[in-house]
Amino acid sequence: MLALATVGALAIAEHLKSQKALTDSAVWRPSTGTFDPKTSRASVSLECYYRDHVSVSIVSAKTGRVVALIARDYPVEPYRHTVAFPWTGRNMRGSLVPAGTYLVQVHFDRLDRTTQVPQATFVVSYGAG
Repeated sequence: MLALATVGALAIAEHLKSQKALTDSAVWRPSTGTFDPKTSRASVSLECYYRDHVSVSIVSAKTGRVVALIARDYPVEPYRHTVAFPWTGRNMRGSLVPAGTYLVQVHFDRLDRTTQVPQATFVVSYGAG
């Protein structure tokens, strides 16, 4: 029984490794790494491999919680164009987020998959120049 479970787990791991990425990671570029939301805005761009609707969230690196939703059910076409999503540095209540590091997470609605984008990291620093 244990051997069968091990073989099954290995097969699933191989399948997941061979799955195509959801986005072109080379295109995920934040407009700026460090920014002051009082004086500037940030954005992140993506190009998808699949036709889908995406939701893009900003996640606190410290807590792992979603602090802002910058796109909901946004339709994307595969390989067609790069889409930029702006972030004002505000949370879902409209308040400025605390200084800190924030990550970008994208959810593909039809695929029902969510991925964090390590190339897109924002550092909020008040007084950043």
